[in-house]
Amino acid sequence: MLNGHGDDIYAHDNKIVSNFSSNVYNNLDLTKLEEYLCTHISSIHSYPEPDAITLRKIISRKLNISSGSICVTNGATEAIYLIAQAFREAKTAVVIPTFSEYEDACRIQQHRLYFIESLDEIEPDTKLVWICNPNNPTGKIYDPDYLRDTISSHPDIYFVIDQSYAGFTEQKVWSPDEALQFNNVLLLHSLTKCYAIPGLRLGYITAPSELIERISYYSMPWSVNQMAQLAGQYLLENEEYDLSESIEESRRVQNILSVTHGIEILPSEMHYFLCKLEKGKASDLKQYLISKYGILIRDASNFRGLTAGHFRIAIQSPEENEQLINAIGEWIKLHC
Repeated sequence: MLNGHGDDIYAHDNKIVSNFSSNVYNNLDLTKLEEYLCTHISSIHSYPEPDAITLRKIISRKLNISSGSICVTNGATEAIYLIAQAFREAKTAVVIPTFSEYEDACRIQQHRLYFIESLDEIEPDTKLVWICNPNNPTGKIYDPDYLRDTISSHPDIYFVIDQSYAGFTEQKVWSPDEALQFNNVLLLHSLTKCYAIPGLRLGYITAPSELIERISYYSMPWSVNQMAQLAGQYLLENEEYDLSESIEESRRVQNILSVTHGIEILPSEMHYFLCKLEKGKASDLKQYLISKYGILIRDASNFRGLTAGHFRIAIQSPEENEQLINAIGEWIKLHC
C-alpha cells in the first residue's frame, strides 16, 4: 500500500463519532452474522480450506457459473495484487481518478504504467486495462453496451473490471455470466463492501477458467481465514440487504449540498459522491470536522487526477448526514 487510503479512523484516538470516509455502509444489521460466528468460534483451532472450495461452490450456485471460474481472495485487494503479479511487466493502463491499489500493485510488479481518463485513449501494445465500475471515488458507472463495444474491439487486451460497489447501484452492470462471454475480462467482487465486513477481508474474481488458473498459481494457501470463509458462506446463504435507502439518502444529501455556496458536487447514483471546494483545502475541512464534531471525511486530494479541494462523502444515517451538512456549511462560512 504505497499511497494509503482515506479511512484513517485508527489514527484519531477514538475521536471519531461519524465516519463518512469509508465507502462501507455501516447501517446494516449484522447481529445474526455475529451470533453465527460466535457459535463457530472453536473452528479457529483448525486450518481453513486452502482454496475455499465450500464458499466457491456456494458462489458458483448463486451465480450459475462454474466453480472453476471463481477465485476467492482476501478482499478484492488481494485479487488486485494477484492479477498484477500474473501480468508482471505488462504495458498497463489505469482509468483515473480511481482506487490507488491498481497503480500500487502494478508498480511493485514493474508494469509499464500509463494513465487515461477515457477508454478511447488506450494505446497500442497495451496488455492490461484497469476499470473501476462503479468507480471509486466518482461513482461513475459505464454503459454496458459501451463496455461491450470497447472490449470487443480490443480482443488482445485483458480488462480488469472492479465491481466491488455493484451492490450499491440500481443501474445495470455486467453479471459474471455476461462477462464470461469474453476471454479477456476479469471481474472483481467484494463481499466486504456489500455486507459491511471490511475487518474480515473477503472477495473473489470471476473469469474464464484459464485466467483463474493463471492467477491462482500465485495465490497463497489459506489466504482467506476460517472466519471469513464461514461469514461468506452464511451471508450468501442467509442474508440479502436492500441498499436502496442509502442511494435515496445520497441523492437527498447531494441535492442539499449542490445549492450550498462554495462547494461543487459531482452527481453520483451511488451511496458515496465526490465534492470539490471552490476555495480552500479538503485537508483543512477534514481537520475542522474532526476536531469540532468528531466527523471523518475522505480527503481525496491523493487520488491521481484530483486536486487539493476534492473530498468524498459516504452516506451514513440521516441524523449523521444532517450534522455533516450543517458542519460543512459552517466551515464554508468561516473560510470562504
